[in-house]
Amino acid sequence: MSGTQPSAIRPTFARWLRDRSVLSGLAALLMLMAVLAILVRHNYLLFHLCVEMFAVAISMTIFTIAWNTRDTNQSPFLSFVGLSMPGIALLDLLHAIAFPGMNVIGEASANQSTQLWIAARGLQAAVFLAAPLLTETRLRAGDVLLIQVAAVACAFLSIFTFGIMPDAFVPGVGLSPFKIWAEYTFSIAAVVACLLLCGKRRQFEPRVFGLTFAGIALLAPQELIFTLYNHPHGAINALGHFIKILSFYLLYRAIIVTALRNPYDLAFYRMRRSEEALRDHLSGLESLIATRTAELRESEARWRALLECSNDWFWETDERGRFTALSPRAQESTGRGGAELLGFTHADLLDRNRPAEDYPVLIEALHRREPFRRLSFPLASPGGAARWVMVSGTPRYDGNGTFLGYRGTTSDISARRQSAEAARQKQTMAALGSLVGGLAHEINNLLQPVISLSDLARGRAGEDRKLQTYLNAIHDSGVKARTIMRDVLQFARVEVAESPPGNLEDAVHSALELAAPSMPGTITTHTRLSSGLDTVTITATELTQVLLNLIQNARDAMPQGGTLTIGARSLTVNAQDTSLTQLGEGQYVRLTVSDTGTGMDEATRQRVFDPFFTTKPVGKGTGLGLSVVYGIVRNGGGDILVESTPGRGTSFIIDLPTAPPGGPGQTTHGMMVHGEGAGR
Repeated sequence: MSGTQPSAIRPTFARWLRDRSVLSGLAALLMLMAVLAILVRHNYLLFHLCVEMFAVAISMTIFTIAWNTRDTNQSPFLSFVGLSMPGIALLDLLHAIAFPGMNVIGEASANQSTQLWIAARGLQAAVFLAAPLLTETRLRAGDVLLIQVAAVACAFLSIFTFGIMPDAFVPGVGLSPFKIWAEYTFSIAAVVACLLLCGKRRQFEPRVFGLTFAGIALLAPQELIFTLYNHPHGAINALGHFIKILSFYLLYRAIIVTALRNPYDLAFYRMRRSEEALRDHLSGLESLIATRTAELRESEARWRALLECSNDWFWETDERGRFTALSPRAQESTGRGGAELLGFTHADLLDRNRPAEDYPVLIEALHRREPFRRLSFPLASPGGAARWVMVSGTPRYDGNGTFLGYRGTTSDISARRQSAEAARQKQTMAALGSLVGGLAHEINNLLQPVISLSDLARGRAGEDRKLQTYLNAIHDSGVKARTIMRDVLQFARVEVAESPPGNLEDAVHSALELAAPSMPGTITTHTRLSSGLDTVTITATELTQVLLNLIQNARDAMPQGGTLTIGARSLTVNAQDTSLTQLGEGQYVRLTVSDTGTGMDEATRQRVFDPFFTTKPVGKGTGLGLSVVYGIVRNGGGDILVESTPGRGTSFIIDLPTAPPGGPGQTTHGMMVHGEGAGR
């Protein structure tokens, strides 16, 4: 389809004059006219034959184009005119060979030749008059040809067989009244056809309309001139034929040249007009679309900003519960990119090594296609760290009520849970510390005479070996009980004297040396200590005790051997991080003790710091080691948490405040670190 703009397809007379094809066509026409003008003076019969054959050739060419474009031509007018040309061409051909002097038809006369002329012009006038009325109606090509056959047959029968057509030319008299009034009728029909055509001009390409209009309009003066001659070979008759040449030339320019050079302008002009109307409409829509697009961009930017500020991540699933879209923040919780989770389900996110919590309720809601809110379950993460999420979702349907899946949000509540767990543990430990501290103090007072008097009694037992055995058992039990009470008091931390802050590197090496004799050869130890670590608020002795307890705990968790890793690095806690941890803002040292042992389940992990809680066989442990570690760390202003997965090992993560330059006993926040309640 032509993409020419409307402003570019409205030719003007000046533009036509600049068109080389128009100028060359006019030059050829003038040369033809000049040749025919010379010819008419010497051989009128040849002149007449050339004019009629020119018209016949153009008529048949127009028909050929109309016939071969009948399926694609979108102009019913041009299609009807083109398909109607064979009848006109046949009648013009018969008129030419029946002309007086041609001697082609045996008894042809000027009257028969003129009658054939009237039949041809009558058919031509009828075609031009009917064509504007058919601009919205497309006739089948076969029907148009049948009409042509019927019209030509009627003309033949009326002229040659039955002789019922009135005389048109009487020798010695000239034109008959029938001929004259027929020509007047054809002229009027041409004028009416032009008026009808003007009413349909918007359905034509401007160049085609102008040329077609001129070609039809010339039919009126042509027919009027043919009412004035008295002799078939006269000058008036020749003038009418020159106008006929011009009329058919204009139709030639309108249909044939346009069809050959710009076929889409002719066959698809209606489509082009529709395209132009659509383009005008679209131009009006463009500004509206631009405005709406700007509003959408602003809305999108606003929602994107809100999305980026949100701590939640958003998701969509299909009808089978598989993720089809996730927001980028999902990677922060899962440790995997959003694209990696596409095709996963909520079941793939569940950490099955921990209690399922609300997950069964979630599955039931998904099965029932019901909305759900604030359901939490443990999240499986690649690193094995303990994480929890809280999900809310609502089902989505299309306009027909077909279930499409779910759309919802997920919140990472790991920090909140750890904070709540730490607060709960702190309260529990504080209550236990007060209770156990007072109880241990009283028991320690009662043990003192047991140890002292049993020792004194051993000196007076003499040679009584049984008595010596009994007293030794009493003394040893008292000493062991006093050692346990010392650990209990260490956990309670009622009051401890100030000591210099501990150096982490020295404490690690000291603890490893002390633990070396009891470490089996199947356990490999690695240390990853950053250089230039600051001293911490707890003392070197406490630091060594903490490390020794954790090393021994890791050793017992790896009976078949494994890897023990001790790491330490500096850590800065900013103001925005304080809401996620139990730490205050400032500088810390993060100590990590990890093993590749048996690990522990969630229930065991939650009770690991409880006093007297142990998973070891009776007689293998008191259950106070990790409680003492917890008490030392918390009273030193630090925080401790444990991450563990059955079969994948355990990691104890300890954050200890760095010691201030002003002296021992305070953190970088000015907080006392020794004594009950020192922990944050």
